[in-house]
Amino acid sequence: MATPLLRTLGAAACVLWLLAGCDGDSGPRESDADLSVTAGAGGADGPAWDGTFLGRVTGAAAESHPGHSGFLLLDRGADALWWRLAMADAAERTIDAQYFLWKDDAAGQLMMQRLLAAAERAVRVRVLIDDSMTESNPEYLALFDAYPNVEVRLYKPFGPRHKSLVLRWVDYVADLRTMNRRMHNKLLVVDGSVAFLGGRNIADEYFEYAVPFVFRSRDLLAVGPVARTGAEAFDLYWDSDWTRPITDAVKPVPTPEEAATHKEELDELAGDPAAYPPGFPSDPGQVDEAMRRLEASLMWGSGKLLVDAVPEKDGQPQTHEELDVVGTTLLELATGAQEHVHVQSAYLILLDAGVEALADLTSRGVGVTLATNSMASNNHLTAYEGYRKQRHRLLETGGALYEMRPDAAEERALFTEAQLEENGMEFGLHAKTVVFDRHVTFVGSFNLDPRSINLNTEMGLLVESEELAEQVAASIENDVAGENSWQVRLTEEGSLEWVTVQDGEVTFRTETEPQTSRWRRAEAWLLEAVPDDSQL
Repeated sequence: MATPLLRTLGAAACVLWLLAGCDGDSGPRESDADLSVTAGAGGADGPAWDGTFLGRVTGAAAESHPGHSGFLLLDRGADALWWRLAMADAAERTIDAQYFLWKDDAAGQLMMQRLLAAAERAVRVRVLIDDSMTESNPEYLALFDAYPNVEVRLYKPFGPRHKSLVLRWVDYVADLRTMNRRMHNKLLVVDGSVAFLGGRNIADEYFEYAVPFVFRSRDLLAVGPVARTGAEAFDLYWDSDWTRPITDAVKPVPTPEEAATHKEELDELAGDPAAYPPGFPSDPGQVDEAMRRLEASLMWGSGKLLVDAVPEKDGQPQTHEELDVVGTTLLELATGAQEHVHVQSAYLILLDAGVEALADLTSRGVGVTLATNSMASNNHLTAYEGYRKQRHRLLETGGALYEMRPDAAEERALFTEAQLEENGMEFGLHAKTVVFDRHVTFVGSFNLDPRSINLNTEMGLLVESEELAEQVAASIENDVAGENSWQVRLTEEGSLEWVTVQDGEVTFRTETEPQTSRWRRAEAWLLEAVPDDSQL
C-alpha cells in the first residue's frame, strides 16, 4: 500500500504529468587526469558530506527531522547568487555544477572566481555545461578548466570552435535527431550536502542585474537526503556518453600563464561592489554565521528529486533507485489534485491530453491558476506562438490565465529609476513552478511544453511541505497581481481581452496584445507557419 507521502506526491505529480500531456595549489595546471575519478558522491574517497563543515552542520540540523530534507526558497536573484557564493566559500571537498547556460558576464565570472578560490583550497570542482548556448568560442570555460582541481565538460558538444557560429548550426541541423536533445538541468551541489535546483542558469539576467532584459525566476536550496541524491544524479550525467572535456572543443588550449592572468582578473572583479546585483546582501563575514541564518530559515518536508531522463554510459542505461523520473513513474502514483493548482511556466504549450486534463480539473471544482509570459515579455517568440495557438482552448477549460507584464512593478522596484532608464529594462518570466493544493511544490527546470516533455533532460524537486507551498503560492499570486501581470479573458463574443483588475475593479482593458508594436505582432503571425510544435 502506498504511504501518505507517496499518495500526496503522486497526486501532485499526476497533475503535473497530465497538464504537460506527457507520454592547495594556487597556480594553473597543464593537465589533471585524476579528476576523472567520481567525486560528487565522494568516489573512492568516501562520501563528500562526511567530515566536512557543511556535512556536519546540515547533518545535525536534519537529525531533528528524520527522513526529511530542509528547503530555502530563493525567490530573488540577489539572494540566489549570495547563497551560491556563500556555500562555495564553505566548500571543503567537492563542488559540482550542471547548467544549460553559463555566460561570461558578471554573474558567471563571480561564480567562476568563487569556484577557483575553492579549488585553491584543494576542493575538487566539476562543471558540466550544455553546449547549445555556449559562445562561439568559449575560451572562458577553457581558462576555467586550466586550473588545478577543476574540470569542465560539455554536454553534446558541436565540435571545435574554430568553426563559425553559422557552421556550428549547420552541424546541429545535420545531426538534428541527436543534437536536438539538450541538457536543460540546473544543479549545484556543494560537499554533497547543499544543493541548488530551479530555473536559474548562470548569467546576469537570471540574478536580476541591471541589464536590458531580466528574468523572474525561482530556485530552492536543499539540505539533507535530497541533496545527496542530487550529487549522485550529477555523477550519472558527468559519466555519461554525451560529455566531452572542454579541451576537445577549444583549440588551442589556454596556457598556464593565460589561466593565471585570468584568475587575477576574476579576483579583481570580485572585490568591486559594482560587480554584484542590486540588493546583494553584505558579506556574512564568517561562514558559520551564514549557516546559522540558513538553519533558522529552513522549511522541512519530504522531498523527491525528479530527473526527466538520464543519458547512457558505455551504451547502457543508467538509473538510481532514489530518482523519480518525470513522465514515467509519476502516472503510477497519481490520484489528482482536490482544491487548487498554481502553474507558473515560462513556456506554456500543452498537448491535447494536457488541455483535457485541465478541463477535467475545473469540472471537478479544482481551481487552476496559469501564469506565463505575454508576447511583450517573452524572449522566444516561436515558443509564444505555440502557446498563442491554444490560448482560446486554455481559457475554455475554465482556468484563470495570466501573462507577465514587461514592466512588472515587483521587478521595477528592485532598481533605481536611473538604472531602469539607462538600461531600457524589461522583464520576463523564467520560473518553472507548480503548487498543488497548497501542500506540495514542484520547482525545477521543467517547462510545461513539448520540448521539456519529449526532448530535453530536466530536473527539479517535488516537496511535501505546507509551509513551503504557502510561500510559493503566495509568491505566484503576487506575480499575477494586476501591477505585475495581465489577466487574459474571453469576451461574450468569444474574442480575447487583457485586463488589469485592482481592488476588484477593472482599471485597464484592451483586445490587442498589450505593449507590443505592430511589427512584433506581424512577426508573431508569420511564425504561425512553424509546422512542428514539438520543437517549441
